[in-house]
Formats: sequence, structure tokens, C-alpha cells
Amino acid sequence: MSTNDTNIVPREKLAKFELTEESLNSFRKNQNIPLDLYNKDGQILIHKKRNPTEADFGKLLKFEMQGVYFLISELKKSKPNGAEKPYLEPGRTTKLLDIEKTSRFAKQSQALIEDLRKTSFSSDQAVFVQNSVNELLTDFTSNPDFELGIFNILEILSVAGVSVESELMTKRTVVAMGMKVRTRKIVNEGKEESNKKDHLSLMMASYLMDVGYSRLEVKQTPKLTKEEYAVVQQHPIISYLMTLPAPEVESHVRTLILNHHRPYRGNGVNNNFPDPRSLFTKLMSVRDKYNREVGKERITQDIELQLHLQENNVTSSSFEEDIAILSLASEYASLTSNQPWRPAFKSSTALKMILNDSFFSYSNKNIRHLLDYVGSSLTNNENIINFGDFVITASVDSEKRAHFDICLVLDVGRYQTRPKLQRICSINPVFQKGIKFKIADFDLKSIKIDRRKAIMDLALQAGTTRVIYIIDPELNPALHEAVYKLNLNT
Repeated sequence: MSTNDTNIVPREKLAKFELTEESLNSFRKNQNIPLDLYNKDGQILIHKKRNPTEADFGKLLKFEMQGVYFLISELKKSKPNGAEKPYLEPGRTTKLLDIEKTSRFAKQSQALIEDLRKTSFSSDQAVFVQNSVNELLTDFTSNPDFELGIFNILEILSVAGVSVESELMTKRTVVAMGMKVRTRKIVNEGKEESNKKDHLSLMMASYLMDVGYSRLEVKQTPKLTKEEYAVVQQHPIISYLMTLPAPEVESHVRTLILNHHRPYRGNGVNNNFPDPRSLFTKLMSVRDKYNREVGKERITQDIELQLHLQENNVTSSSFEEDIAILSLASEYASLTSNQPWRPAFKSSTALKMILNDSFFSYSNKNIRHLLDYVGSSLTNNENIINFGDFVITASVDSEKRAHFDICLVLDVGRYQTRPKLQRICSINPVFQKGIKFKIADFDLKSIKIDRRKAIMDLALQAGTTRVIYIIDPELNPALHEAVYKLNLNT
């Protein structure tokens, strides 16, 4: 091999690459060599490239005995496509949560829930919660691998021996923390002090947002009557009112608690509950009650603030993102926990279910915060969108009409919500309105084949196209079988 000496990479900047049958098969499967590869003398063997040929693989195999190397700095830039264990970034396999501390956090949470069934929420309890979430956050962010490591929360809680209520509270607080810390780190680098205040506010809200259930008699069933669901819808208001006696809980935290089931701007059915009109009426009633009592000025001021925010629909993009984080973390916690009417879903299945039910409930940005920043950390470094999968995308044209396409995943880079896709066909969804709007299924009779087999790389696009559904053989076997056969035939 002839090369200019000035292009030789110093040996100390290189690390040995494990050239195995598994790694070569991964390159073939993903049609991508994700790293520049060098010989032991620091001379380039092959540059990273898409669609490598068998000649390229043969070239690498010639140097198998001598050793193949890559730049250590490459590990810090990106995770290679289809990465398996040999190429995981340092820290990705680190378990971020301390077993003993997290179990203690969950058991203390269970004790608090039991107390709240009998007593009012107090200042002492508010201080306890503040200290608990602060300790959790400090431990998390002091870990050098907090941006990459595994959220081993399911593993810990599976043997912690706590109630479902405590499991949900602990799980959603941890997941909300991870989403907030990692997304805030990206958009607000270098502002750690102000970031921490925001992180703690969100964690407090996540911890306290469902304490209202301790005062409700709710049937443990997924099929509630209209009257039973109306009772469930009151829990954000009850949770808010329960925190009012404790001045240590900030008004911003209470605002998040009141609105944690409203992840979208506006008043549509998917912006769930409580209904703004009923909320406003309830707050007015409580305010009038406290106005007649001495020493309740602080409480009435907080209620006045909430009324002002509700009446004027005063929200910021940061606030709306926090509400979505709370909602997503709560959904994940519920789906991965055993319920009286069903067993817990696997972490990967839960994430797929959330994505498949996201079209009416969450923005593309909200879903990216979950899947791209903590998704693989919740599933032991496994993506839920992979090479060879079938997915459905949605896009909106200039006339605000939505279009839905079935696509084959060709490549997945650093962000799994932004894969490279090949369009197979268009399809129409089957919408359903129950408690909220949802996509119940897709109409196979509406399929129109794309003869061009158009390719689009979402990582390189800034348009409206987003992945809204994974055609999973377990979650929707009929659709998966039909699309699989269709792709073979076309």
C-alpha cells in the first residue's frame, strides 16, 4: 500500500477493532462501514462508506491477522449504525442508578403514599420530597456516563418489593429526570445551575402529580364507565389542592401538576383532562372558600395565578415540553408495570406502543425526546427502530392535509426517529374516537404502490415527515404479514 507519511495516524490515537464474523455481518446487514479503518501502522485501509462491496470486505480480511484499528476520537462523535457491543461508546453499558439508593427511594415513596391516605400533605413531607429528588438528581448527574448509560430502573424495581403506586411514582420520576437532563444538556449547555432548578421542578411535579389518587376510589380495570372516568379526571385537581398547604412546593410545580394530562396546546379531546371549564369553575370555588378564611392569603394567591394562566392560556414552549415529558414518563411507567388486569409489557414493547399511539397526542419533538435521548438507555442499548423494519410515516402538505406512507427502514443512524427509508406505498389510517382520538388500524384496501421506490433520509430533512407507527409482528400481526408479502411482491 502506498501512502504519504503525513497521512499516517499516530498509534496512540488508535484502538483495535474486533474484526469478527459478527461485526462483518453487521456491516453487510446495514450496508454500511461506519468507521475509517486503519492498519497497525496507522495507514488507512478503508474509509467509512455506505453500500460496501465484497471486495471491500475482502480487503479488510487480508489484515485480520495483523489487526485492524480505528480512531479513538470516532467513539465520541457518533454511534455507528447497527452498533453491537464491539462498537458501543464508552459508558453506554454503565448502569446509572444505584440499587440500594433507588430501592430506598421507592420504599420511602410507598410510605408517603400510605401517609397521604390518612393525613394532609405537610411542609415536612414537601421538604422530604425535595431532598429525595435532589439526591436522586445529584447522584445521576455526578455519574460521568449520565448522558449515555443505562436506566436500570426496571431491573431494580422488579425486586424492590414495593406497591404499584410507589413503582409508578419512582419510575416516572426517573424517566422524566432522564429526558429533562439529556434534552436540557443539548439545548442549554453550560447553564448547569439554572438547569438544575428546572430539573428539580419537573421531578417534583412528576413525583406529586398523581398523589390525588390516594383520595379516590378507582376501579382497577381498563374499561371504565363514563362516570368512573369522570372521577379519574379529577385527580390532577386533587393532587394540586393537596400540595397547597406546603409553601415549599413552588407555584410552577403546581401548574405542571394541574396540566400533566394536557401535552398539546389547545382544548381538543386528546389534550385530555381536566376540561379547562370545569377546572376553572373548581378553582374559583376553592378560591372563594379560602377568601373567607384568615391566614390563607398565600393559598388564594396561588389559585389566582393558576386561574390567570388558565384563562389566558399563557404557556411557553419549555412548559409544553415539560408537560409532554410528564405525560410520556407516566405512560412508560404504567405500561412497564404489572396491573391488576394485565402483566407488564417489555420496555421495548412499551416504547413501540407509545410511538404507535402518538399521532394525536404528541409532537415529533416530544417523541424524539423519549426515543432518541433515553429510548435505548431504557432497553439495554437496543433501538426499537432497526434496519429491515416496516414503519409508517406521516407528513403534512402545504394545504395541511396529512399523508401516510409505509416504508422499509434502510439505515438507522444516531437518532432512531430519523432513519433512512424506502417508500413502499401510501395507506389510509382508520381513525377511532373513544376517550380520545387514536389510530385504531390501517386500511389495506387503500394501498397505492410507489413504483419509484422513493428513498428519503429523515436525518437530512427538515420537513414535516415523521415516523408515527412501527409495524410490529406482535402488536399488529395482520398488518405486518400483509406488508411483508407486499414488499416481496413489489
